[in-house]
Amino acid sequence: MFFFSSAFNTIQPALLNRKLLDMQVDAPLMAWIHNYLTGQPQYVRLGNITFGHHCEQHGGARGQGTVLSPLLFTLYTSDFRFFLQSCHLQKFSDDSAIVGCISRGQEEENRSVVDRFVEWCGLNHLQLSVTKTMELVVDFRKQRTRLNAVIIRGTEVDIVDSYKYLGVHLDNKLDWTINTDAIYKKGQSARLLFLRRLRSFNVCRTMLQIFYHSMASSIIFYSVVCWGSRLKTANTNRLNKLIRRAGSVLGVELESVVEVSERRMLRKLLRTRIIYDRKFLLDRRNSPIAQTPPAHLPVIPGVTSQNVLRENQKNEANNHINHDGKPATGDDAQFEMDI
Repeated sequence: MFFFSSAFNTIQPALLNRKLLDMQVDAPLMAWIHNYLTGQPQYVRLGNITFGHHCEQHGGARGQGTVLSPLLFTLYTSDFRFFLQSCHLQKFSDDSAIVGCISRGQEEENRSVVDRFVEWCGLNHLQLSVTKTMELVVDFRKQRTRLNAVIIRGTEVDIVDSYKYLGVHLDNKLDWTINTDAIYKKGQSARLLFLRRLRSFNVCRTMLQIFYHSMASSIIFYSVVCWGSRLKTANTNRLNKLIRRAGSVLGVELESVVEVSERRMLRKLLRTRIIYDRKFLLDRRNSPIAQTPPAHLPVIPGVTSQNVLRENQKNEANNHINHDGKPATGDDAQFEMDI
């Protein structure tokens, strides 16, 4: 995991313009971004006293702490990509990590990616903080072999047992105990306390549920797809205990960690699938969009096929309503189409 020193403040407007030009960004937008990053005054105000006023001409004056900072930094670093089966670079704004699978002691590829990334950072005026850059080694073998240390600019990178990346605590065993401790502590000390306090003010149940899902549930189930299926029984019970306490305050039964994990995992796996309700599509078969479907649209019987549309206009009642007057069920009640 790499750590940059004042990452957003190191963006060079001239270099960013060249990269945006390669991306075929419009000239007016490029000029606006360049003006946004340059010529901005910096000063310190204490009461009615202002001092230290100067104008930054070389970029970065407005980088740190602004809404556009993550987007501009992502564009600035988008030209460095590396992805192989055994090693790739994972980037999210200024949080960068090289993930590599080392087998049989073959570290050359992983080390070469590190060297290339360090060299690229130097060419793009990005300042790597070697003392804060860390290496996390996950090894499930009984007899572990110590790997060669990663050296950046003559400084050895520290090997750590755990690291917090994008809000998730990773450890070298991937048993998620440290992450569970952090979630339990944060949820118990702050979120449930506020939830109980709101109930003491006689806040309605609807507002309590909104607060739980926005402030407590978002903390407890953050990245649950990654760690939900790998929790130890003791850690699962701790989080479920936290959920039951919240449920007692709300007066409802909430989903457990396993239930939420499985539901979100299935949603991730099936998110590239759209389920169309038959009655919904048939009710809109005469709309202008249905009459003039886009090119290469998959043929959906009774919806996009003109021949079937004409036939369905004559036998509408038999197509989607049974003899009892209830909507049809089963396989005919819906269509599935892959994106």
